[in-house]
Formats: sequence, C-alpha cells, structure tokens
Amino acid sequence: MLRSFLVVYLPALIFIGTLWLLTTHADLVALLSSYMSGMDIVSYLSYVAILTLAVVAMPVTVMPLIPVAASLLGPLPTALLSIVGWTLGAGLSFLIARYVGRPVIERFVSFEKLDSIAARIPHDARFVTIILLRLTLPVDLVSYALGFSRSIGFWEYISATCLGVIWFSFAFAYMGDALLNKNSILLIEIGAASVLVFTACWLWLVHKRKQ
Repeated sequence: MLRSFLVVYLPALIFIGTLWLLTTHADLVALLSSYMSGMDIVSYLSYVAILTLAVVAMPVTVMPLIPVAASLLGPLPTALLSIVGWTLGAGLSFLIARYVGRPVIERFVSFEKLDSIAARIPHDARFVTIILLRLTLPVDLVSYALGFSRSIGFWEYISATCLGVIWFSFAFAYMGDALLNKNSILLIEIGAASVLVFTACWLWLVHKRKQ
C-alpha cells in the first residue's frame, strides 16, 4: 500500500513542495529568469530533452522543473513542451521495453500473466484505457509496462499517450504560474478540476478491473 501511495502521490507532493519553495524564494526565480533571458530556443529544447530523459530514466521525476519552467517560459509554452517531452519519453520507453528489455528479461521471467491481462482489454476500449492510465499513473511506469506487452501497437499507444498527458501538462503548468502570481482562484479551480479528473479516471479503471 505504501508503494502504491508513493507511485501515485509522491510526484504531486514534490510538485507542491517546489511551488512552496519558489513562492518563498522569489529572488531565485528572478535570478533564473535573468540568466535564461534570450535563450528561448535553447530553453525549449533543453526542457523537452530533460522531460524525455526523465521518463526513460525512471524513477527520476521532473515535477520540480515544471513550475520553474512555467515562471521562465510561460505556462502555455511549458504545457505544450511538456506534452512533447512526455510523449517522446513515453515512446522511447515503450520501444526500449519491447525490443530491448523484454527479450532479455523473458529469459528469466514469464510475461504470460502480463500478456493475458493486456489481451483481456476489449480492442474497442484499449485506446481509452491507455488514455486513462496516462491520467492516473506516472508516464514512465505505464510506458515500460505497456511496452512489455505484445498486444498493443506502437502508434495506437503513442497517440493515446499524447492525448492522455494533455490535461496534466496544462494543469501543472498553469497551477505553477497561478501560485507564483498569487492567483488563488485559478489555482483552486485547476486543482479541484484535476482531482475530479484523476478520481473519475481511477474509479473507472478500478471498475473495469473488477469486471
């Protein structure tokens, strides 16, 4: 139970802690902003690269970076770049798991149970299921798990992943910007909506698992 709590909630707690740190150390944000001024393209590429590598090198989390990026690059560019970075990282993780990890691990461990679980997901509901997994579990964990399964195609996976990371890419970027700008109303609205989205997706997955 503790492991499940850490997997699901630890990244969010780190994100909240980073927001608090930035709001109490405004001089740090100002210093970073002055240092990175005029480096838009480099900053964009660096942010995407960091997110991509963080997903591949699980369990590294980039949650502390998101509010920093929102304050330096703006919430909209941060959200869009987060979608790109997380999708690229998820794609690489999927390919590594399928074509490198599975052939090696399969010599020692059977994937029969994982394959049977994936095969039980109705074909017409699989796309939606991947989206909901993206909305409830860390990107890196889902990427490797689905990559080990042979029943899910890459393009189906990558398109569902891109859609699945959209909500929290925008939510985290705008929550970070709202807190740093002391916009408590926007912060509460996005936070409450995110909790509702997460809860609804989680309950749907639990319901489907019991069927």
